[in-house]
Amino acid sequence: MKGVGRISAALGAAVAGAVAAFFLLPRHCARRRQSAAGVAKRQTAHVAAIVGAGANRRDAQLVDSVRAELTERFGDESAEVGVTAHKGTVTLRGEVVRLDAIDEFEASARSVGGVEDVNNLLRLVSKSRAAL
Repeated sequence: MKGVGRISAALGAAVAGAVAAFFLLPRHCARRRQSAAGVAKRQTAHVAAIVGAGANRRDAQLVDSVRAELTERFGDESAEVGVTAHKGTVTLRGEVVRLDAIDEFEASARSVGGVEDVNNLLRLVSKSRAAL
C-alpha cells in the first residue's frame, strides 16, 4: 500500500506542477504583451499616417518647387544635386564643380516660398572625380 500512496502522491505532484507550469509559463505572458504592443504600434502608425499625410504632401511639393528653381537657374549643373525636405527644412546633397555654386544653390533654395531652413550638404567635387 505504501507504494500506491507514493505513486499517487508523485502523480498528484506531477499534475500540480504541470498545471502551475502551464499557467505561470512566461511565454503566455510574453504573447499577451506582444499582442498588446502590436495593437499599440498599429494604432500609432495609423495616427502618424493621418497626421503626417499633409506634411508629406507639403514636403513633396516643396521638393518639386526647389528642384524647379534650381533647374531653371543652374540648368544641367543642378542634376547632380539631390533635394529632400522634411517639415519645411530642405536638404541639398551632392557635388558641384564650382566652389561659389555651393552658396548660390543654398540662396536659390532659400528663395523658394515655404522653405523654412536649408541644410546645405553640398561639397566641391574632387579633382580626381572631375577628371573622369
